[in-house]
Amino acid sequence: MNDFYSRIQAQYLSSSWDSLPLFQAILDIRQQIGLDQALAILEYCVIEKRKAWVQANYSPCEPQKITAYDGYHWFYEKYLGVSIPQDGEIVEQTETRIVSRWWNDCPTLEACQQLGLDTRQVCKLAYHKPVDIFLKQIHPQLQ
Repeated sequence: MNDFYSRIQAQYLSSSWDSLPLFQAILDIRQQIGLDQALAILEYCVIEKRKAWVQANYSPCEPQKITAYDGYHWFYEKYLGVSIPQDGEIVEQTETRIVSRWWNDCPTLEACQQLGLDTRQVCKLAYHKPVDIFLKQIHPQLQ
């Protein structure tokens, strides 16, 4: 299993804006351990990277009231580097909820389309939990 982790981690950390080699490696590994397990390894790699980023870039001041916008700001603008209006739009915003639409390029979407993978499955198994963990590091009430 360690060999699969090393291979996925190396591809993930070097993928930048081209995720095709990463997902080709996941498809290769799928033959031996299954897609769900390969995506679980990717999820672990994503969590590690995001936790390290928050530790290096975020310093909480004092306990404060937190809003959904704070989570949006740290995840989308600071971490992913996307922003409104050039990359998307906010269609609903309250103190506790933000709904957005994005039209920026997504390397995961592009790779999945090329390889015939279902992005709903890939994102659910590899990327949803890492977002939650990222937000919880900013503030335990964020989700």
